[in-house]
Amino acid sequence: MIASVVIGWAAEITAIHLSVGMALAVLAWLQCAPEFAVEAAIASQQNQHLALANLTGSLRILLGFGWPMIFFIYWRSHKKHISFLKVAIELEPSFAVEALGLLIPLIYFTYILIKGTWTTFDGILLFSFYGVYLWLLNVVRKADLKSKKKVELEKNDEEAWVVRRVEKLSFKKQWAVLISLFFVGGTTLILVVHPFLEALKKAALTVGVSEYIFIQWIAPIASEFPEKVTAFNWARKSKKVSMAIVNMLSSVTSQWTLLAGLIPIVFSFSAGRLITIEFSDFQKTELLLTLLQSAVVLALLSDLKLEGAEALGLFGLWILQFIHPESRSVLIYCYLAWLIFEIVRLVLNPKRFKAALELRRLFARL
Repeated sequence: MIASVVIGWAAEITAIHLSVGMALAVLAWLQCAPEFAVEAAIASQQNQHLALANLTGSLRILLGFGWPMIFFIYWRSHKKHISFLKVAIELEPSFAVEALGLLIPLIYFTYILIKGTWTTFDGILLFSFYGVYLWLLNVVRKADLKSKKKVELEKNDEEAWVVRRVEKLSFKKQWAVLISLFFVGGTTLILVVHPFLEALKKAALTVGVSEYIFIQWIAPIASEFPEKVTAFNWARKSKKVSMAIVNMLSSVTSQWTLLAGLIPIVFSFSAGRLITIEFSDFQKTELLLTLLQSAVVLALLSDLKLEGAEALGLFGLWILQFIHPESRSVLIYCYLAWLIFEIVRLVLNPKRFKAALELRRLFARL
C-alpha cells in the first residue's frame, strides 16, 4: 500500500504539466502500476488459472464500488437535502473520448472470449488500442485550443501535502522529485509483490477460500488505493466530481488495454516462447460478467451523465457477487437485461447519445 501511495503522488505530480484529458489518462495508468506488478508476478509464475483474477476483480471493484462511492460522497457533501435517486453527475462535453474509450477494447475482448484463447498477438493489439485512445485525447486537446477553451486540473488545498510542496518547486526540481518517487515506489513494488502474492495464497488457504476469489478481491483493494484516494477527494468538490468519475473510467480503460495486453506478453516472455492462455469455463464466466458490467457502464455514459439510480444499481449488483460468489451466473443475466434496456433507450431516443455527438463536434472543430 505504501508503494501505491508513493506512485500515486508521482502520478499527480506528472498530471500538473498535462492537459486535463491527457493528465487523467496518465494519472490512471500510473496509479495502476501496483496492479501491473501483481499481474506480472502471476504471469511470471505461469499460473494460467489466476491470469484473470486480479484483472476482473479490479475492474469490477472500480465500477461496482468506486463509482457508487464517488456518487455517495458527492451527494453527502453537496446534495444531501435531495433524494439520492434524484441526484445526477454530468460530465464535461470534452470527456466524450473517455466516455466512449471502452468501446473498441470491449468489442475485441468479446472476440477473445468467443475464441476462448488469449495470445501475445491479442496483447499487442490491446496496447495499440490504448495508443488510439491517447491520440483521440490529443485531438480533443487541439480542439479545445482551437476553440480557445483551456481546461486545466484545478489546484486545491486538499491535494496530498507532497504534491502541494512539489508544485512550488522549480521545473527541474519537480522532475528530480518525480523520478525519485517513481524509483522508490517501483523498487518497493518489485521487492514486495511476490511476497504479497504468496501471502494472499496462504491467507486464502487459512480461511478456506479459493486462491482465485481471494486474489480477485483482496489484491485490487490494496493496489487500487491511490485511485480511490484521489477520486474520493475530488468527489467532495462539486467542480471536480466529474473528474473523479473520469479518473476511475480512465483506469478501467487502461486496464482493459494496457494491463490486459501485458498479461499474455509476460506469460510468453517468462516462458521463453509464445504462450496461448486457454480459458476454462469458470474463467469464461468471470470474463463475461466483467465484460457485461463494463458494457453497461459504457451505455450509461452515452449521455455523459451518471444518475443516482444507476450508481445504486451498479453497487447492488457488485455487493451481491462479493457476498455471494455463487450468484455470479445469475448476475450475468441481470447485467445483460440492463444492457439491452439501455441499448433500446438509445435506439428509441438517439439524442441521448450525447458522447458520440460531442465527439463528432470535436472533430469538426479541427
